[in-house]
Amino acid sequence: MTPRRIHLAAAIFLALAALVGGATQSGQLAGLLDLVREHLGTVLLTCDLLAEPGCKVTLSAYLREGLRLEPEAGRRVQFFLGDKLLGEATTDPRGEARIAWPVPGAAGDYRVRVHVRPEDVPGKTVEDVELLVAARPKETHLFIVDLDHTVVESDFLHVLKGDARPMPDAAAVLSRIASAHTVVYLTHRPDFLGALSKRWLSQNGFPAGPMLTSTLETLFEGSGTFKMGRLAEIKKTYAGVVFGVGDKVSDAQAYDANGVPPILLLSLDWSKGDPDYYDKAAGDLTGVPDRAQVVWSWSQVSAIVFEKARFSKEDMLKRLKERARDLSGKPGAGGRHPGPEVVPI
Repeated sequence: MTPRRIHLAAAIFLALAALVGGATQSGQLAGLLDLVREHLGTVLLTCDLLAEPGCKVTLSAYLREGLRLEPEAGRRVQFFLGDKLLGEATTDPRGEARIAWPVPGAAGDYRVRVHVRPEDVPGKTVEDVELLVAARPKETHLFIVDLDHTVVESDFLHVLKGDARPMPDAAAVLSRIASAHTVVYLTHRPDFLGALSKRWLSQNGFPAGPMLTSTLETLFEGSGTFKMGRLAEIKKTYAGVVFGVGDKVSDAQAYDANGVPPILLLSLDWSKGDPDYYDKAAGDLTGVPDRAQVVWSWSQVSAIVFEKARFSKEDMLKRLKERARDLSGKPGAGGRHPGPEVVPI
């Protein structure tokens, strides 16, 4: 294996390990790689687009092979809207095929099917992929949301395994939000996991919306840097981003830096009896922007959006410290269990 291939293989290995967090022990990581191999033969990779109606965009797809995602050059790739062929391009040395396309003048979701000519990849099965072009006028209100630990209750390893569960109420709340706003899924997951991610969302009742993913290159910028850049691009055209939801402090910081009201969704288990658990959760809020709202449930997100409720960082810090004090038996305990309120969806 050449040095470049060794580097790329190691990069994907480490990236996947980072995505699944705790799955870094040898047995878990071996299982993860087996799962990834099942999903990575010869693949077409795309990323959805968010664009104004009537503008010209570049439709792009990458043809890659195997766990190392080696580019396949000289293959003809076609782009269809319904039965209409929009254009054909041959993959370059990076495995990329791209065509220019004028987005229709009417707002809507344009689902472009990307297809590789089978005679160009003999003996291989390459599944078609869908590239969603969400055509929205610049005054459209967007609602931006992360995936892992935000709409997906667990990490991406469980999506690969097929047993990932959605966060309680997330699909119902986002479906209601989608009736008035365009939901945009902004995730640091790499593009080679995009199709599986979109399939999981559809199967679990989430509303359709463009999914903006990372690439292998931007994967190593870090989640905060990646999202900071993508949000800046979005805000060049769409000023009306009503909220951004994520589970990391860096998510809230990226939203805030781009003028998007942040909602930080924490994974909290109020039944835990260890005061250190709540002290740590409070400490993890260091660096959260002051204007961020901090919640632990999608019913609270619903209350923010539809009931104009407010859940400040200060309120959350107070709750966490009171809970820790209650459990430690220190003087000044509030004597009130700060568990989830029932908030209408």
